[in-house]
Amino acid sequence: MTDASETDATDLADAVLTMHGRLRRSLLASKADEVTASQTAALGRLLRYGPATVADLARAEGVRPQSMGATVQALVDLGLAERQADPTDGRRSIVSATDAGAAARQATWATRNRELADRLATLSEADRRVVARAMAVLGPIVDP
Repeated sequence: MTDASETDATDLADAVLTMHGRLRRSLLASKADEVTASQTAALGRLLRYGPATVADLARAEGVRPQSMGATVQALVDLGLAERQADPTDGRRSIVSATDAGAAARQATWATRNRELADRLATLSEADRRVVARAMAVLGPIVDP
């Protein structure tokens, strides 16, 4: 991004999205478990918002129900989630994270946090302040 376009909202949006993708990919490259990014996202959603149907998870993650069904089945097979019959509709099941799922998600988060903290530590104090300020500024546009 050039100085002339630093405040153009479209150019800034492009730069933020590009950096987000690069940061996400670089952190995922250093992960050591067998859980995929889509499985991690679904598990995180279950832990944040509680039990849900496969259809609800698919809508929330913007994927097809069939894809989410495969993701959930992989989580169940890994012991990170479980299915229970929906008490109001026997054709559906409710998916929830297991204790093992919560522990695995926490371990993954801690590992990624350490990796990013190590990278941030290489920045000068002034640059870390700029990053901290950027986080404060971006917060309200993420959770308005």
